[in-house]
Amino acid sequence: MFHYGQLTRKGGVDPRQLTFVVLDLETTGLEPDQGARVCEIGIVRMRGDGTILDEYATLVNPGVRITNEELHEITDADVAHAPTFDQIAGDVLAYLRDAIVVSHYLEFEEKFLAAEFRRLGVNLQGVPGLCTLVTAQTQLDRRGYRGGYRMATLAHLVTGEWPVAQHSALGDARALATMLTVLLTSAPQPLFWVGPAPVPLPELPRGGPIAPRATWLRKGREGWLATLTARLPRMANPPPPRPKGLRDYRALLSHALADGRVVGEEARQLAVLAARAGLTQTTARKVHEDFLTEARARAEADGIVTSAELRELQRAAKELAATHLISDLEQAAAVRRAKANGPLKGWRILPVGESARVARVIDFAAEHGAQIAVNLTKTVRLVVCDNVAEENPRLAKARDAGVMVLPPDEAQKLLEAEVADRAGGLFTDPAGAQVADQLTAERTTSPQWYSFWRPRELTPAEYHERFVKPYEGWDDDGPDWDEEPDSPDERELRITIPAPSRTQPARVPVAKKPGGCAPVLVLFGAVLVGIAELIRQLVA
Repeated sequence: MFHYGQLTRKGGVDPRQLTFVVLDLETTGLEPDQGARVCEIGIVRMRGDGTILDEYATLVNPGVRITNEELHEITDADVAHAPTFDQIAGDVLAYLRDAIVVSHYLEFEEKFLAAEFRRLGVNLQGVPGLCTLVTAQTQLDRRGYRGGYRMATLAHLVTGEWPVAQHSALGDARALATMLTVLLTSAPQPLFWVGPAPVPLPELPRGGPIAPRATWLRKGREGWLATLTARLPRMANPPPPRPKGLRDYRALLSHALADGRVVGEEARQLAVLAARAGLTQTTARKVHEDFLTEARARAEADGIVTSAELRELQRAAKELAATHLISDLEQAAAVRRAKANGPLKGWRILPVGESARVARVIDFAAEHGAQIAVNLTKTVRLVVCDNVAEENPRLAKARDAGVMVLPPDEAQKLLEAEVADRAGGLFTDPAGAQVADQLTAERTTSPQWYSFWRPRELTPAEYHERFVKPYEGWDDDGPDWDEEPDSPDERELRITIPAPSRTQPARVPVAKKPGGCAPVLVLFGAVLVGIAELIRQLVA
């Protein structure tokens, strides 16, 4: 299916302007030839400079029982309402078109995609492919580090962040897309694409249903629903939600917000219904915003939003990540609070005269929490007057009581200084900003992963010697257990490095079933299944 290319330091096409499709699959088993099928697909379509162009993700009804739920947490119930592969095949082809397909151990995705399309009578050939496992092994020396070439470990090393929502198709595709961006834009030496150009792909009907899975939910700082929405694909042209699923989602949303907050179990139930409704990030946000807009309309129906109603709207808006829809109500309330609790709280100011200069001072004071007096009392702290030298009984009385009497300009400076002092807080220290800037500068040195960059990339012969030859004993008689790799970490999955002109995928040496008596066959077969499962985990 794929015509493999590679990223090399030796020159080629600048990959930053090329289009890549980062792909990940979750499956019901390891071998499509033994009946395993795709049960989830995640795609990130991007440019090599890191610009995300589109995303796609959906659960897939495999038509067979799922027996490896512990690996990806997808159950038979999850896929019961999901589309089958034939329903989404046209959309998948559209996302693969005119791009280089990327995966970490691409051969695994290849054999499943090829099998699924063959069932539909579609034989794909010559699609450009890039395996980031080969790229990492060729460019980075991770010997001696356990799991050194696993996708999650590499993503953390290169990006500084652990992948989110591991073993979900979209979560892994996003993590790999971020890692690929860093490799293409920030490697110690530029990498170039050497490989085939895109080929025409068949046209199949598009617009199939989707059932995106929102998994690994966390409350976080922004709430459960914000995480749920973030786990959904950012599709450029999202399909409309399915009506029944949407009705159920809105009904459960009302139930969850009845007490003003969404809890973990409610979020997980909403995620199930989001998949059944076919929600994406765009459509989920619209559902949440429409929900809050309708609630606000009910609150405003009598012409006034009470404090209790505002608090209820605020709680819902925070949960729905839609606080912008009630920002005007919050601003009005904030103005009232500011007047009562501003930096000039406790100041009582008496204006004498009605000039524009006096009025400006009084307006400033009121906006920052001061109270405006009508008469001179013992609580007045400041009198503002245009002509402080005039004979005025009120001014004389204020001076006798020890109250400051100032002209507008001096009063304005005094109040502004008070506001600035209060705004600084109890712990303001300008030196702290300098320390923070210094620490930031220290962290802009070369990233840690640069220390693993090979002085030169491996040649195909060197790659074979290091990553393929240790497993050449895996012949028809089973693995040659006496032939050990150079170090424990060399037991990482090996695949043959592809040459640019190569049209066949790189192959992993795999132990075949041995002959012998039945007990030995059963025991050795169990060992092989365990090894195959381990291989899948090492590169997942």
